[in-house]
Amino acid sequence: MSDPELIKVALRMKDDGNVRFQAGKFKEAEGMYREALGHLETVKNDNKELRELKQTVLLNIAAVCNRSGDFKESVIICTKALEYGDKSVKAYFRRA
Repeated sequence: MSDPELIKVALRMKDDGNVRFQAGKFKEAEGMYREALGHLETVKNDNKELRELKQTVLLNIAAVCNRSGDFKESVIICTKALEYGDKSVKAYFRRA
């Protein structure tokens, strides 16, 4: 797939994950977010928008981890999210 196609698929998966998260289906949401992240990791051309999207998906995974009580994984994920931008208040909040 081309980079734009990968991003489009990842956005759709992120949105599907959001729907599942809102429905309380946290494990399904986590799976969608992790799959979206996998697609984003294969994009070849790095840019600011891609890094922001990766950070958003990581923060969504952290939110799921917090909801399911996996706080250790949440700390790891939030720390990784901070690699894409150290000014993220959400990353620091969810990591705390």
